Amino acid sequence: MDILNNREIAIALWLLAISFYILSSSKMAEVRKAFKGVLTAFFARQIMFALCLMIAYMAVVIYWLSELELWNAEQLKNTVFWCVSVGFMSLFKLEQIKEDNSFFKHSVIDSLKLLAILQFVVGVYTFPLLVEVLLVPVLALIGTMLAIAESDKKYHQVKVLLEYFLSFFGVVIIAYTLYMLTTNFGEFGKEKTTYDFFVPPLLTFSYLPFLFFMLVYSTYEQAFIRLKFSIKDRFLRYAAKLYAFVLFNVRVSLLERWSYQVARENIATHSDLVGTFKHIFKVRSSERNPKEVSKDQGWSPYQAKDFLVSEGINTGFYNRLFEEEWSALSPMKEFGEGFFADNIAYYVEGSEEVSNVLKLEVNVNDAARSQQACDMLKEKAEALSISSLSQPLSEEMKNAISSCEPYSEKFEDKKISLIVEYWPNHRFNGYGIKFVISNV
Repeated sequence: MDILNNREIAIALWLLAISFYILSSSKMAEVRKAFKGVLTAFFARQIMFALCLMIAYMAVVIYWLSELELWNAEQLKNTVFWCVSVGFMSLFKLEQIKEDNSFFKHSVIDSLKLLAILQFVVGVYTFPLLVEVLLVPVLALIGTMLAIAESDKKYHQVKVLLEYFLSFFGVVIIAYTLYMLTTNFGEFGKEKTTYDFFVPPLLTFSYLPFLFFMLVYSTYEQAFIRLKFSIKDRFLRYAAKLYAFVLFNVRVSLLERWSYQVARENIATHSDLVGTFKHIFKVRSSERNPKEVSKDQGWSPYQAKDFLVSEGINTGFYNRLFEEEWSALSPMKEFGEGFFADNIAYYVEGSEEVSNVLKLEVNVNDAARSQQACDMLKEKAEALSISSLSQPLSEEMKNAISSCEPYSEKFEDKKISLIVEYWPNHRFNGYGIKFVISNV
């Protein structure tokens, strides 16, 4: 029984060669030092705890699949590869998974897509070992060059050329696979191939409950760490943890929202603590059933915060900052090129039931990129104007944005302003631009 196919052997040989060079070359001293630091971080208590927990869970899953005759010893290699490439790496992506509401659904669907099946089929047959040894560095180099080319528009022609090459190579692999299927179908038709096909998806499906548990666990851990700084009284802290478990259970979005709200409050009594939970559920109810807001007052904050979702700009929750001041804001979204990329953010401000200020802010970190930044602002401002006022930008406002000149105008009972703020003594003459729609 072949443990590794030619492609895996080729990759292993190159990894061994690179490792030997790093360990033996005097030029790689800094790399060895950095690698030592990575290893030290890897063996941190929290990481080892998560890893051991994952291994124990997967051992139970494998035993269960084995009892159902859905797993056998020939799948040990695939299982180890899956644990390293999918299982363990997923633990480092918990924050990304938390932000992706459709992650668990997509994990199931992606395993059943036609593309996943095609990738499996073309992976059954490999080229002779010498060919694979030559292909591994070439494809690795092309992949690296493609990643660099995608980061900057000026490399567009290089990106296109690389994509053509990869497409051509993909056609060659498919043609080779079809040829091998017709001349050596016995390799594909073995029982082991059937196991190779369905075991990885089965492992993924079985792993999702554990991943969800780790997501909930890590969220509670972070929230409870923040409580140490937010609530000084030990009894109130214990009570807060208990109430959070009972009221939020696995609803991590509510837990996070409550955690950040507590950080803004002065929790001195049990009544203060209970008030934070009441606040969260009250706001959630308002989100689900937003009140109608007349045009002369402003906008419903729970609708306004989603005005730019179609443009890829998502705000967080609309929440109380101070007694009568509420807001929702998006993360700074970077765009363009350069070491210090420009960024844009969207803000919704107002009271609990009404938002009366919509604001786009662009930070231009290098004046040489002014045109690109203004084009981005104009595009997002146009979308915001249509969503909030059912009216495109005026030509005067478009011209003001293009020339980065302050400007203001009125539309019905709303004021539309462009504010330019130059940063004194900035190395690259950077400045900020604000596009604001507000009640007069």
